[in-house]
Amino acid sequence: MKVVIDFDNTFYTSNRDVDDALALMYLLGSEGVEVVGITSTFGNASVEEVDCCTLRLIEELGLQEVPYAKGAKENGDYLTPASHLLIELAKKYKGELIILALGSMSNLQGAYLLDSTFYQKVKQIVLMGGTTEPLMFAKQEMLELNFSCDPQATYNVLTKGQNVSIMTGNNCLDLLFTRADYEQAFLGNTSKIAQLIQKYSDPWFVDNELEYGIKGFYNWDSLAAAYLVDPDYFVDEWQDFTISINSLSKGSLIAEDFDPTSYSDSKPLRNVRLNTPHIKKSNKLRRELFDRWLQIKL
Repeated sequence: MKVVIDFDNTFYTSNRDVDDALALMYLLGSEGVEVVGITSTFGNASVEEVDCCTLRLIEELGLQEVPYAKGAKENGDYLTPASHLLIELAKKYKGELIILALGSMSNLQGAYLLDSTFYQKVKQIVLMGGTTEPLMFAKQEMLELNFSCDPQATYNVLTKGQNVSIMTGNNCLDLLFTRADYEQAFLGNTSKIAQLIQKYSDPWFVDNELEYGIKGFYNWDSLAAAYLVDPDYFVDEWQDFTISINSLSKGSLIAEDFDPTSYSDSKPLRNVRLNTPHIKKSNKLRRELFDRWLQIKL
């Protein structure tokens, strides 16, 4: 399995998500998975911050041999080194390459603009992002980020991409990771990878409770990686969606501006068939995530 991961990794940045890096670690800890490329994009932070974190992560995980390219800095920044790398990888591994996209979709849009046959060369696309209903928590609603930060690019991926599966924000809520889960999983483990994950994950528990009232955190991106590698822990759910750039600007896969009249042909509305898998073995999957992370030797 040949995978390129396109993400907005902020593992070392305070008050930012750590799950992009944990998604990469899941891939690295899985047999039969070859990470053939890494690309960065804006989202959780500026692409400069993401680039800095990713270069540090590459060094820490010993991935200097894996091709890496810096990507989009903002909505509309499409012709980047990352988009060029995606094209190169799709050509080199035609019919084999799987894309795991966990940030903005800008680099994928750029690859398509540079090569209109890009998606035809890709075997599968797995995304983390999007909602089908608001993400409401005790203190406030959590706004969607990955799809909404560049809705035009998201629209491109969802309408032009083939074999697209999305781990939506709503479906990630089936598996909460608590501090007790982490403490139990790492109990007595003094490995470098365990210490690394604990050190940078611990503040996320505090941030989530302070901001949203969540007694733990959701491993959004890691679940997308888990679905890509181990789909048996999930149930596929292929559905027809009507999407629009307007709805995607809010991160929603449900177009509220749907117009059933003939005038709808002139609007950026599109019916698409997408897979939005659900978790079916949550406890086993939770254990599997920890096990895969701990497979990594630093």
